[in-house]
Order: sequence, then structure tokens, then C-alpha cells
Amino acid sequence: MVKYLIVNADDYGLAASVSQGIRESHQRGIVTSTTVMIGMDNAAEAVQQALKETPNLALGLHLVVAGKAQKPVLPPDQIPTLLRPDGLFYDHPAWGEHASSFNPDEMMREVYAQFERFVAVANRLPTHLDSHYHATYFHPTAVEAMRSLALKHHLPLRHDRGVGPSIVEGIPHPVSFYELDHDQPIEVLLSFLQTLPEGEIVELCCHPGYSNDTLFEVDSWTKVREIELAYLTDPRVQAVITSEQITLCNFDVFKKSE
Repeated sequence: MVKYLIVNADDYGLAASVSQGIRESHQRGIVTSTTVMIGMDNAAEAVQQALKETPNLALGLHLVVAGKAQKPVLPPDQIPTLLRPDGLFYDHPAWGEHASSFNPDEMMREVYAQFERFVAVANRLPTHLDSHYHATYFHPTAVEAMRSLALKHHLPLRHDRGVGPSIVEGIPHPVSFYELDHDQPIEVLLSFLQTLPEGEIVELCCHPGYSNDTLFEVDSWTKVREIELAYLTDPRVQAVITSEQITLCNFDVFKKSE
């Protein structure tokens, strides 16, 4: 039976150096899909670059309601309970400490606004929805917003990994979710690829990119992104993909299985 693997690179649009690394990990490696942080300053330009330079790279939406120096799409004065005094989202652990005081209507409108911004910029629907830090999976209103968008537009979701309420019930999603571990040698990735289940759709999440002097301002991961870029473009990885007869795909595979 066929083994299906979605290789999704998170954080597209976070910074030009990250977006470049993701495009290269698609052009020279095994990345098939990415999810866009549509509220970032670089996001609109990065989306246009992807549409032009990597037309086969699937573009999903990386919903952001938490993170280091992450900006909302809506004006800060419209969603004050979701934000720090400087107008940015809370990072961990402060996000968890404030989550109970987030106004549900503000959360709903911000999630919807990010979706609408993506459609306006890309001139298309995202291929799927997921979340930065998985944060939307932990907030009931964000869960409601994600589910409603997915159901209305027939979009798959990232597996919920058992955190919070199950938001993927009744919505197409990979059977399991794994995250590339840059702290482990590449042999761990090779072993993972050699043990994929047959007949199932699995997602491998990754965070490739290039580091620079300004990336640390918006990102807790800097040089580790270059490690992941090296893993994803390593010839040994492609060799295992071939030898194991793994079908690399993106979230559009769910449309074909309907």
C-alpha cells in the first residue's frame, strides 16, 4: 500500500530569511506545504514570491494568537484583551496565564480576519489551517472559529495531537503528526521515514530557514532553522523517500480521497 507524507514548513512570512529557506527546502528538498503567518510585515511579499517562484508549494494558513513579537491583523484597539500593552500577542507562559480573560468575540474576529487577509493576499483559499504554537487548539472560541472556517470552506486541519477539545472530529486531517527534531541526528529522521504506516496520511512538521541578525527579534529559533533546512535537503533523506516508495503530497490529497 501507498505511504503518504505531508511535509509542512511552519512560519512562512515570519521573516524574509525564513521564507527563503522554506522555498529552498521545497525546491531542493522534501517540503511540500507551508503555512503562512499572514499578519507579519513580510507575509504579503513572501506569498507573492511563493506563487511566482514555487507554484507547487501548497500554502496554508498558520493562525497566530500567541508568540514572540507576533502582530495581529486587526488594529490593537479592536482586540485589546488578546494583546500585551505594546499591541503584540502574549508569548508563553504569559499567554496561558491571560487566556481565560480573552474576549471571545475578539478572538473570533481576529481568527476570521487572518483568514480573510490570507484570501485577499493569495487570491485563493488556504490549503489547510493550523496554528502557531498550536495555541488556537487550547482556546474554545478559537477552536470554534477554526472548525467553522474548515467546515464552511471544506478545508483540512492539522491533527490536534490530543490537546484541548478535539477540533478535528468530522474534518479531514492527517492520522498522525510528527515534528522534526533538530536536536536529534539526521538518522532519527531517516528512521521515521522508514517506519511510516501504509495507507495512512501522516504530517511531518518542520521549521527550516536561514538565520540573520534581526531574526531573533521575532523568533526564538534562529540557527536551528538552518539545521532543519540541511536535513530536509539532504540526499540521504530523498534516497529513503525513494526506497520506501513514499508519496510526498500536501493537504490537497484529502480532496482526491473524497
